Amino acid sequence: GLWSTGMAMAKYFQNHTSEVRHNLETLLLLKGETTTTKQKSGLSVLELGSGNGFLSVCLAALGKGIIKDLVVTDMADHLALMEKTLQENKHLVGDCINNNTNDTMKQNDRTSYVHSLGHDDDDDMCVAVMEHRWGEFVEKVDDCHNMQQQQQHNESHSIISSLEKHMKEGTKKFDFIFGSDLAYRDYLHEPLIASLVQFSHPNTVTLIGVTMSDTKPKFFTSLVNAGFRYDRLADHLMEPEFRGTTFGLIAIQKR
Repeated sequence: GLWSTGMAMAKYFQNHTSEVRHNLETLLLLKGETTTTKQKSGLSVLELGSGNGFLSVCLAALGKGIIKDLVVTDMADHLALMEKTLQENKHLVGDCINNNTNDTMKQNDRTSYVHSLGHDDDDDMCVAVMEHRWGEFVEKVDDCHNMQQQQQHNESHSIISSLEKHMKEGTKKFDFIFGSDLAYRDYLHEPLIASLVQFSHPNTVTLIGVTMSDTKPKFFTSLVNAGFRYDRLADHLMEPEFRGTTFGLIAIQKR
């Protein structure tokens, strides 16, 4: 199912598509690109604590031609549901979805890979579904082992192997990070913020949905102490049922 702040964010994506696309295009400009730039790299986007993959489907649908890489993450026991959601919404995510990961690789690496084909090569979006435990990183993944894995698989597997390596090391940087109901327990604050620190560059924008009744003020204090600033989206951007309540969409960026 989808928690309440997840629905609030989904409605925000749905009812403010033009504004969201404009904001994503602004992030492209900060990279020195536009939607018409030749051989643009596009945006790298990360969802934390996805649960069922629904919010990534929503964002992928409105981010065509802007988002190049979308990494959808949660604990290992959620990966199958997340991938199923993406597969069943291929009419929104892309014209065609091919699962390039075999069952053995899923079991061993707890990682799956989906390649979404756009209308042309410039619109291709790569969607990776993988486990990420907040705040847990390794110093360095064995490059020799990684190269052997890449030689054993096709190009798509090589891409996901390289991506997984940088995710594990915390060296992958994203332009946009999002997620809902992430800070509802105090013990989640420190590892969540650690992941935001690792995956953010100076222009990264993070959007999270929170319920003020279970996300305590000290989470925001910890954000500031970690070098972030934050703003709550204006109430009128929320659907009527979420206005004047404890729900909030919070935009976060490094200071």
